[in-house]
Amino acid sequence: MNIALTGITGMVGSHLIKKIVEENPEGSPHNIRALIREGSVVEHLKTFEDVDFIIGGLEDRESLAKLVQDVEVLVHLAHFPGPVQAYDELVKVNVYGSFDLLEEAKKAKVKQVIFMSSCTVFGQILPSVDKDHPLDENHPVWPSSLYGSIKSSIEGFCHYYYKSRAFDLAILRPVTIYGVRPQLDKSEWFQTIDFLATNYNVDVKGSTKYVSVKSVVQAIQKIMGNAEASGKTYHLIDGHIHNMDLGQLIVDTIDSFGEVEGVMGEDGVPMSSQAAQDLGVEFPGKEGIVEYIKLIHKLQGEYGGERDITKW
Repeated sequence: MNIALTGITGMVGSHLIKKIVEENPEGSPHNIRALIREGSVVEHLKTFEDVDFIIGGLEDRESLAKLVQDVEVLVHLAHFPGPVQAYDELVKVNVYGSFDLLEEAKKAKVKQVIFMSSCTVFGQILPSVDKDHPLDENHPVWPSSLYGSIKSSIEGFCHYYYKSRAFDLAILRPVTIYGVRPQLDKSEWFQTIDFLATNYNVDVKGSTKYVSVKSVVQAIQKIMGNAEASGKTYHLIDGHIHNMDLGQLIVDTIDSFGEVEGVMGEDGVPMSSQAAQDLGVEFPGKEGIVEYIKLIHKLQGEYGGERDITKW
């Protein structure tokens, strides 16, 4: 299978490429092409010598055409970063750039597009949503943030191309994704783990809906080449945890003398991941968080901020 990826230098992209290569050794049926920006930090990708890297970006249509040439599956993970960029630039690069990418995919006769959206496409929630009727993929989309609006706009273009039979389509909407990032100290909950590992007290508030990067990558792999996933949207959510409870979980996991203080967060809107579960995606629950805490704690001591993907 010929696969094209955007966003390979990010967390999900890095874990996805590692998983594909690990499960498909030399002589693999997969040929991988990836879009990277000139000047991107790619030390953590050097182990993947067989990947065909295309230098460019969402604002460079020529590079997008090269990316999707002779490709069967396009996995679009990239998001031009903010909030340091001007709002109009964020919209122009992400929305216009994604439209150009989809147009080039159509021209190249790509068979399937997988788009990484986000649950931030939901802003206003209907009062009918409760524990017995959790928010699912059929709920109306009313974004309340620029990021959510950008993702929602790209979803709309994806559906347009799918309805016009340009290619098969699947959309993923993850909540907060935890996992080791290429830059270790940017990993989710790193600072809290770091403070408690050195026995400092922490003050936290709020709560988090979470999903492991392993579950996100598994979802992508189960969708690639799967005709039954065509036209579908999948929520990726494992569970919900109060940050005070998360802090205490960290204390117990790494045997810290630090204390967790703060204010309990709200319970949050109930969400369903049933469609993803039916697809076969596995969600490890709090056990997954515990294993992640142990890994971050281990990497802190052994590797610091080193971008060595083989140690993840």
